[in-house]
Amino acid sequence: MKKLATIVLSLFLFGAAKAEIGIGITGGYHMLDTSGTETTRSSGEKNTGSHSEDVLVPEVFFEATADNGVTVGVAYIPTREMGSKSRSDTNSDGDTGTYKAEAELDNVVQIYTDIPLTSAFGYDLYAKLGIQHATISTLESLNSGSSYPNKDVLGYTLGLGTKGDLPYGNNLYYKFDVTYTDFEDYAADSDSSPANKVEAELEDIAAKLSVGYKF
Repeated sequence: MKKLATIVLSLFLFGAAKAEIGIGITGGYHMLDTSGTETTRSSGEKNTGSHSEDVLVPEVFFEATADNGVTVGVAYIPTREMGSKSRSDTNSDGDTGTYKAEAELDNVVQIYTDIPLTSAFGYDLYAKLGIQHATISTLESLNSGSSYPNKDVLGYTLGLGTKGDLPYGNNLYYKFDVTYTDFEDYAADSDSSPANKVEAELEDIAAKLSVGYKF
């Protein structure tokens, strides 16, 4: 991911003299769907579950647009909550109690490109392609005392959007897009002995409205 970011930054610097530069802020409505399975340590029992969380998330972006309308950019989100879910277990392994699974995505960085498609009903449409890098930070509270490690994952984004100049303000413009992101599966063993194992899938559908300044 660091190598990819370096390449994109190099492209920015190489084309900055000719490209139109934009910076701005985004408000995103994210619908996160998480599903997973935990295999308990000694019994081999599998506990499955799913959770949906709707959250409003701010982000900032920096992008460069070439003469042909193709945009390459970087967006950053400090943290994105994934929600939490609890269950109560009663078993013979001494782990009877309440188990709360909770996690968040930290330091989410997206490298993206907006590719012009066509105009429809007076709006210029573009396709969005992107790669996201995030750290899944586990914040679980388990009665067994075990915990799971944080893990870096990649996500792949597809979307459709529109953009245009705002009728007021100098050099202000807007963007609106709807995206789908499929993150890599999270798989890890707990720090207990014998270890539990958890596997989880994460998907994100988002509607984003951005306001930027170009120069």
